[in-house]
Parts: sequence; C-alpha cells; structure tokens
Amino acid sequence: MCITDIVLKMPWWYFLSMILITSFHAIRALIEQMRMYADAETQRLRQAENQRPRQVSKGFKVIYSYIQEILFKIIISASAFIALLIVNHILSLVKSFNEIGVGTAIFLIFLIFWGIVGISGYLTHLIVAGKLPYSK
Repeated sequence: MCITDIVLKMPWWYFLSMILITSFHAIRALIEQMRMYADAETQRLRQAENQRPRQVSKGFKVIYSYIQEILFKIIISASAFIALLIVNHILSLVKSFNEIGVGTAIFLIFLIFWGIVGISGYLTHLIVAGKLPYSK
C-alpha cells in the first residue's frame, strides 16, 4: 500500500481539521511577518530620525517574506497531519506490539514527534533554529 492510498482513505473530519489548522498557521505566519516588518521599520526610524528610511516595495515584501513563510507553514502543518495518519495506518496493521522492530519503533517515534510538534506550530521554529523553542 502506498502513501496515496493512505491519504485517499483519510476521514472527512481529519481532512477538515487539517485544512483549518493549516490555514490558522498560515494566517499566523502572515501576521508574524507583518509584525516583524513593522518592528524593523520602527527601529530603523528611531535610528535615523533625520534620514529618510529605505522604502521596500510592497510587491517585493510580499514575495520575499510573506509567501515564503505561508508556504513553509502550510507544508509543515500538512506533513504533520500526514505523518500522524501514517502512524495510525502502521499501528492498525500491527497485531502485537512485540512484533514491532527497532527500526519501525524509531520511525514511529519520529513520525509521532513530527506530527505533534508540526500540528502545534513549533516545528518550523525547530527546523529554522535547530533546537526546541525557548530552550537554551
């Protein structure tokens, strides 16, 4: 059975929750980018009160940061939902937990971690920073 068959058998409520949570993360990413840009502009204005700040065209700003961040959040959130769907499928095929090999167990732990952290919205920070958020 391939991944396409697993995804096509996805229940409607799971697909709907994937769309809603992914959309939430995309909107949140857009708001975060707009806020970071506004904070950077405010800081530039404070540093150079007498100088006119460099103006970045709105089209460049949208293409450069907003679209990239939105796509990143959408891909990560959707992949997290699919990871948990794969975990569910693998566990439904297993008759006993004693039959699970070490490699399969590690793979399942990785997919569960990917799914939970991805759906919660922190996986993008983990990937970019290389560490869990708020850890030193």
